[in-house]
Amino acid sequence: MRLNEIAAEFAGKVPVYCIYIREAHPEDGWQVEMNVDDDVIFNEPTTAEERADLAQTCVLRLNLAMPMLLDDMTNTADSLYVALPERLYALDADHKVAWKSISGPAGFKPDEWRAELAKLAI
Repeated sequence: MRLNEIAAEFAGKVPVYCIYIREAHPEDGWQVEMNVDDDVIFNEPTTAEERADLAQTCVLRLNLAMPMLLDDMTNTADSLYVALPERLYALDADHKVAWKSISGPAGFKPDEWRAELAKLAI
């Protein structure tokens, strides 16, 4: 997986994390056909423990090697960073957003993210 390759490339130079936020398309909400086809059928977690379990499922299914952090149940990270449904970020040494992709699948371009991480690793 390209994200794992990029995380490995910058290990020890730039911290790389994945943050699990709320479900974009829960079965008990707005389900999409692609999730059904891919057997990604989960209800929106109602507790931190349920969210942690679902995040672990995500790590295993996607074979993520980078650390997974959890957003809280009030969705603070999602609210602050407008992360839903998916987005890549690069933060500078002061933990300020230096770069962010556009949201959604259209903006999920790991090689653009890699280029931004390379600038920060200097």
